[in-house]
Amino acid sequence: MKERKPFCKSPDGSIVYTTDDSFIYAEKDGVMMRLDMFAGHYYKLRPYNGVPILEVDGLRMQLVKDFRTPLDYSEEVVKGLHILATGDAVALDTCMGLGYTAIALAKKNGVKTVATCELSEAVITLAKWNPFSDMLFAKGSKIIVMEGSITERIKSFDSDMFSFVIHDPPRLSHAPELYSSDFYGELYRVCKKGAKIFHYVGSVGKKKGRRIDKEVEKRLFSAGFRAIRYVPRLQGMFTRK
Repeated sequence: MKERKPFCKSPDGSIVYTTDDSFIYAEKDGVMMRLDMFAGHYYKLRPYNGVPILEVDGLRMQLVKDFRTPLDYSEEVVKGLHILATGDAVALDTCMGLGYTAIALAKKNGVKTVATCELSEAVITLAKWNPFSDMLFAKGSKIIVMEGSITERIKSFDSDMFSFVIHDPPRLSHAPELYSSDFYGELYRVCKKGAKIFHYVGSVGKKKGRRIDKEVEKRLFSAGFRAIRYVPRLQGMFTRK
């Protein structure tokens, strides 16, 4: 068994976290637990340069290539949306995960409210134990956490509701509905005119002659989005309504 070392404490100091570099452990009221679980899939928090990342079935859910931590990635994505410090924008983070992009959005002065959605109850449970996700559930937070499928939730949103959207779905093979023309049509409907969107699509390497980024670009354009540009460093594209 690997030796554990101090990792961090919860914001209120009630939980002490340690790590053996493979797992993160939380101790509260004398009870120690390892932050991983089985719920149809295997979910796990793992340390990466001092920040927890989420793994599902051994696959890393945050992009960290070329970034020191996943927090840096989220901040660069939000920076690319060019949010003005004035205003009271409502933003949408379609796939919460550990909530790092939702938190980065909420930290912007020009953002009034961030709605974020997460399908997996296991992910929400781990996020509640993750000290770096604390802002998601803090009293008085700008962030509204919704459980369930964003493909269903989005149908209940008002038209012209969001000024900024971050769409960071699982890979295409795991959630094809989040890359569909139907979903993009709903996304277009709920965005205000001039709304700015970031859509993670992954690397653009060819696989059996297929280019997912080109397919996504075509569907986004058909839905009405314009000024679509892919940013290799972020493995995603910015666009606007």
